[in-house]
Amino acid sequence: MSTIFVEFDGAASARQSFSQWLKRVRLPLDAWSRRRRWIVALLIAAVMFGLGAHGWVVADLSGVEASRTALGAATRHLADARRALAQLPALRRAAAATPAAPVPMSWTSADDVRIVSELAAQNSVALLAIEPAAASGAGVESMRPIRITAHTDFVHLMAFLRGLSDLPVLIVPVDVTVKRDAASLAMSATLHVFSTLRPVPSTASADAFADESLDSDAEEDIVFFDPFSLPQMLAFGEQQSDASQLRLVGLLHDRTRGLALLDTPDGATTVAPGQRLGTERVTRLDALGITLAKGGATRTLALTEAS
Repeated sequence: MSTIFVEFDGAASARQSFSQWLKRVRLPLDAWSRRRRWIVALLIAAVMFGLGAHGWVVADLSGVEASRTALGAATRHLADARRALAQLPALRRAAAATPAAPVPMSWTSADDVRIVSELAAQNSVALLAIEPAAASGAGVESMRPIRITAHTDFVHLMAFLRGLSDLPVLIVPVDVTVKRDAASLAMSATLHVFSTLRPVPSTASADAFADESLDSDAEEDIVFFDPFSLPQMLAFGEQQSDASQLRLVGLLHDRTRGLALLDTPDGATTVAPGQRLGTERVTRLDALGITLAKGGATRTLALTEAS
């Protein structure tokens, strides 16, 4: 038969040490020693300093992160500039090797009329009038204006304007006016002809100067749509007719409700917030005007204007 003796002195001393530590922690502030006060003050100061430093870095009050970002952007721009500068000799050689259309030594206004008429005929632009005017300027700034009036459609009009860059002399369109006239477009424009200057053809510039390394990812395709097409004009006309049929005449507004008096093609009518008015709904009414909503679009009618 064996006997096992268990010593409880260690457990008792641990409980006694823990109770003494709790008593020391629960001491009031006025009973603290000077050494304890200094230690606690230093700990609080260290914690506050760490939090303040972290907040300073996160808020970037010193501007370090902003400076790093600006430095990175400047470095990228410098690299792009150096790359473009390194490619400049090759671009110059390509431009020099690009064949250019010969320009006659004696280019007259008759030649201006001829090439503009030929370009219009190639692009199905019906010229109604072409009127050359007197030249102005001297040297490379010598310019002869040509006033043209024509009928065409939007596609052939864009083809005609883009084809000006392929002519043997520089022709710049200015004061271009396009209006819808019956089944076609009526176009009038003034063309400035610089007979001493040659344009860079669009095809040659695209072949000779296109470089995928120069911001090729940032290039976007330009898409033209016909603003004179029937759906576009119907949508624009519907918006204009809706906007011109209503006029705000008066407003009654208090703390609980409001009422607006409108002048419509059918006569005067009153509306309240939430009420429908044709295809629109009154979403707001205040002392300054009312707001009408149709789908995702909104507009405001005020007393001082007709929408």
